[in-house]
Amino acid sequence: MRRPLGLRGRIAVTLVLALSLPSLVLSALGYLVLRDRAEEGFRSQALSSALSDFTSAANSVRQGIRPTALLSANEALAVRKFNPYLVYSMKPDGAGGFTAPGPNPPYDESGAWPGPLATSVGTFAMPVAPEALPGLLGRFLDSGDNIALLDEHRLAAVPAPGRPGLLIGAVVGRQGPADRYPGAPLVAVEFHSFAPVAAEAGFYLVGLLVVSTVTVAVGAALAWLVAGRVQRPVRAAGTAAHAFGEGDLAVRLPVDGRDELADLSVSFNRMADRLAETINHLTRYEERQRRFVADVSHELRTPTASLLAAAAALENPSTRDDAAALITPQLRRLATLTEDLLEISRLDSSEAVVVLEPVDLAGLVADVVAHSDAPTACRLLADGDTTAKIDPRRIHGVITNLVSNALRHGAEPVEVSVRAAGPDVVVRVADAGPGVPEELLDRVFDRFVRGDPARGAGRGSAPGNGLGLAIARENARLHRGTLTVAAGPGAVFTLTVPRQPLAADEDGPAVT
Repeated sequence: MRRPLGLRGRIAVTLVLALSLPSLVLSALGYLVLRDRAEEGFRSQALSSALSDFTSAANSVRQGIRPTALLSANEALAVRKFNPYLVYSMKPDGAGGFTAPGPNPPYDESGAWPGPLATSVGTFAMPVAPEALPGLLGRFLDSGDNIALLDEHRLAAVPAPGRPGLLIGAVVGRQGPADRYPGAPLVAVEFHSFAPVAAEAGFYLVGLLVVSTVTVAVGAALAWLVAGRVQRPVRAAGTAAHAFGEGDLAVRLPVDGRDELADLSVSFNRMADRLAETINHLTRYEERQRRFVADVSHELRTPTASLLAAAAALENPSTRDDAAALITPQLRRLATLTEDLLEISRLDSSEAVVVLEPVDLAGLVADVVAHSDAPTACRLLADGDTTAKIDPRRIHGVITNLVSNALRHGAEPVEVSVRAAGPDVVVRVADAGPGVPEELLDRVFDRFVRGDPARGAGRGSAPGNGLGLAIARENARLHRGTLTVAAGPGAVFTLTVPRQPLAADEDGPAVT
């Protein structure tokens, strides 16, 4: 099976054809123009030469340098030796005109040539049939026999039948008393061959073909080079795409110049950046999900094991009360974990619904503090107009988590402040505890990240499941707000939410 031409071959062949066809057409046109010019020059030169020969013959006839006018004209043309010729003694046709003579009579007894009553003499055979000769010679009678009026325009030139050349003829005088037909015109005819024109045209043709061949050869070389230049970035793009498909996400194309190939490289690099970003995001998401599943399994192991142990203890009357006391907190912990996992699932799948309404955050924070484990350990500060359009359930949950963490992991007093900040409302929760360990600052909002349970005084219920801050940050993002933590004396968490209602984003949570 023949291998098809590659891109470089197709481009080269196309460019060679694009150069060859015009070159051949121009060569053909040039050849025709040059040949016509050569033929025109040949015709003009032939007429000029014939005029000179016929003038000499006419002078010889007028001067009578030989016994007959036919021999006088023959001698003048023979001396010049320029072109083959024939001289005819025209014959009266009986109707006031003249026609071609018959053939020469036999030589006389002395063998003198051409004989005393010859009808024609010359150096070539007329290439026409005898019956066509009268018509041909009749065309040469129009020049007349006045030598003073003879010029190139009065000469008759006709193509030689069956031979490449011209027949040029004219009347060069009248026959004398010693000629065959006294008083009748004497017609001289010369044959001028096209051979020089053919040779010159052939030279032109060879030259044009050489120029065309060189042009096509140079064009082919340039086409090959240009095709190579076009092919290199395309091949590089193919190689890069293959490498990218094999997993090399860092591969990129060099951008050279500002042409279409450079645009191709830029587009490929943009596509590669987006694909790499998507793949990296999916990889990170997969890793996070894998870790999430592992963490969920780990978190479920403890309450499940506790419940199994309690279930076994319930069978023993002596441990039944202790088992019952153990079951309640574990069930509560399991229910909280289940609810948090469901909330995380809704947030990940963009199924969370945000119901907005105008709320005074100072009042919302006061309610959170009032229902906390230690209201007296908290100090509430409010400044300015703290009204914002929010989802009160979600923001209530965020602040509750922050206050609960401050009471559980920090130390008194816990300062909760609400203040207006231009288009935003800022809620700040700070405790007097040891603060967030430095190694946890970058991942404190990650899922299942918990601090050391032995750190701080510790208030309230058992340690959480490590999902509270992750859910809190996602709820802040649903409101186009932020939740940050700062290191310092104690732990400082800052929630910032915009006052204005949110517009629904494509593929984002529903906002009402």
